[in-house]
Amino acid sequence: MNNDLYEELGLSKNASESEIKKAYRKLAREYHPDRNKDNPLAEEKFKKVAAAYAVLSDQKKKSLYDKYGIDGLRDGFDENQWRQYGGGGGSPFGDVNFGGFSGFGGMESIFETLFGGGGRTRRSPASGVPPWSASGGQKGADVKSTLEIDMMDAVMGKELELLVPVAGEQKKLKVKIPKGIESGKSIRLKNQGEKGAFGGASGDLLLELKIRDNGPYRRQGDNLVAEQSITLGQAYFGDTINVETPWGEGKLRIPPHTQGGTKMRVKGHGIRRGEVKGDLFVQINIRVPTGDSKKLEELIKKIDKSYT
Repeated sequence: MNNDLYEELGLSKNASESEIKKAYRKLAREYHPDRNKDNPLAEEKFKKVAAAYAVLSDQKKKSLYDKYGIDGLRDGFDENQWRQYGGGGGSPFGDVNFGGFSGFGGMESIFETLFGGGGRTRRSPASGVPPWSASGGQKGADVKSTLEIDMMDAVMGKELELLVPVAGEQKKLKVKIPKGIESGKSIRLKNQGEKGAFGGASGDLLLELKIRDNGPYRRQGDNLVAEQSITLGQAYFGDTINVETPWGEGKLRIPPHTQGGTKMRVKGHGIRRGEVKGDLFVQINIRVPTGDSKKLEELIKKIDKSYT
């Protein structure tokens, strides 16, 4: 049985970190059980590749392996004892016990396959190797994807039906968009990532939200900004007008002599997240009459002369 972890990945012992990662990903794809149904040789190779990467991608384990070989990976490894009994000579070490592999947690059954010996403690392996479930199966990889949604769906919250590509397949999923979520935030869908191997659980799907800058509002933190046009008379004399908000109609009092560009607040009609209630700020635009008549022209000229 080949016990050299570098050879398992098809690498030399001076391989760089990036070369180790690249080789692992290539071989893991090639020998993945989903691509090799009912192929025990591919399954065994997949286990060995995962075990090799679990060591070589972890600097502490890699250093022990580079210095002491397989024995450096065993639980309770003692450097003095290793030297005393002639370690490093490639022998099976007779009756000397350098320990098992329980320190590698859920990987112990794989190290037992590779090297012999084993333990019972289980924990997730480090350095990006997919964790192994309590049943001994390998948890599937998490998948990241981007979801672009409309501004109003982010403001109001909504349940969407989506087709999301996962491991080369289109998954039809229902996604609940939380009310008031911000662009750049992610939604985690449990067990909707890549399928696990050997009975392991599926990974998760992480949807990063990108919110389109569309609709009648602009977002500023927990506040919203909209525009509202009023007549010249409303601006001069003042008025109370109705404004549309995401949460229904709101009232806005226009003071006399309001200038164009003024921003006015409708309290509590912005982003709503739990107990948080932002405000809606309405920018006032003054609408100029579009009629074309001598009488209107004379009126506009008189008004224009009143500016100081």
